[in-house]
Amino acid sequence: MSASWSIGRLWLRAGESGPLRVVDCEAGPSGRTVCLIPGHLVSLSDVCDGRRRHGAGKLVATLGFVPVREIGPQRPSASRAERYPGRRRAGKPDYKEGRWEAGPSNWFGGSMDIVGIDISKAKFDAALLVGERVRHGTFSNTEAGFEQFLAWLARHRPDPASPLHACMEATGNWGLDLAAFLHGRGVRVSVVNPARIKAYGASELARNKTDRLDAALTARFCRAHNPSAWVPPAGALRELRELVRRCDALKAARVQEMNRRAAGFASPAVAASIKAHIGWLDEQVEAVMGEVRRLVASDPALSRNLALVRSITGFGEVSAVVLLAELPNIAEFTPKALAAFAGLSPSEHSSGSSVRRPGKISRIGNQRLRGMLYMCALSAKRTNKAMADFVRRMAEAGKAPKVILVAVARKLLVYAHAVVRTQKPFQPFPDAPSPI
Repeated sequence: MSASWSIGRLWLRAGESGPLRVVDCEAGPSGRTVCLIPGHLVSLSDVCDGRRRHGAGKLVATLGFVPVREIGPQRPSASRAERYPGRRRAGKPDYKEGRWEAGPSNWFGGSMDIVGIDISKAKFDAALLVGERVRHGTFSNTEAGFEQFLAWLARHRPDPASPLHACMEATGNWGLDLAAFLHGRGVRVSVVNPARIKAYGASELARNKTDRLDAALTARFCRAHNPSAWVPPAGALRELRELVRRCDALKAARVQEMNRRAAGFASPAVAASIKAHIGWLDEQVEAVMGEVRRLVASDPALSRNLALVRSITGFGEVSAVVLLAELPNIAEFTPKALAAFAGLSPSEHSSGSSVRRPGKISRIGNQRLRGMLYMCALSAKRTNKAMADFVRRMAEAGKAPKVILVAVARKLLVYAHAVVRTQKPFQPFPDAPSPI
């Protein structure tokens, strides 16, 4: 919130265009006071005159920028050059990157070079952020391109031995090979939800979008938010997820063909083609599920976790496999984070005294996981004895049937997290015998 600060020590950073960005303020010796909010865009004259203007963009997100210059206490008798340090000709400060004098280097926890990566099918763009300077490069999305990328980083980094943080959006298999390659070379890699970087760009009022600009935006996001490190899944888990998603795609195609057959056709040839295609899809589904069973049986840890999840009434073979495929690191979550990842966390929308929208689930999460849990909840609501009292209490409280189903789905997810984390089978009652 807004506060009145003495202009004793004021850290500013040159903005991407136009005004300066307030980073931090410290109370100092007596002088004029100015109302500043870290993250606001202000002009240098506003600060020295003891005023604040919103400027272009108004309030923006507070960022951990490296401070670039210390503006000393207000001295009314000082000359213009002393009052406006860093100004160049025509009385205008230079807002271009890399031109301001560098400030302390450990403003946000030590010096670490940042590289933002924008992935596409054939190539990827990289933006290396060292201090306030940005270098751009484009490389092919192949093993040879990965090696060229490492050589480019070594040439342009001041100290190749210093830590490096690479950040990219989650783009499916297109970016996983590069992420695994960098992780294997000792680089800290973050694979981020694209919605986060898009929202960060909106907070900067970004008006253009290119691969080059997206890479630089990703680098700035990484510096500001320091996202958590990505850990590559085990080979068996990655293969399991690909097999499960392939099986889902085959089943979806089978449903489409069955709907076409139900609609009817005048041409016998078309009807025969659809019938043959449905038969082929059935064979492929069985073949893929056979590969899934073979893969699970060959991995002791995966086989054990599958048995633990299936000990929960409501989970079958397919649903338990989907859960483990979509959540390879389920034990590392907290229950609340797990519900948020699946999009089952509650969402509220209210403002003032007039806006009161009905509550709902956020739906911001893994759609495959959420759909599977909902189908499991249909069974668990009727058959899981551990849910009976919970379902009865919600019904007596007047909750809608779908609200109860979503709550049951969330409980199933929490149960699965508990059995995998503790490596103990599900027991609805303390004295019940272990099912496995």
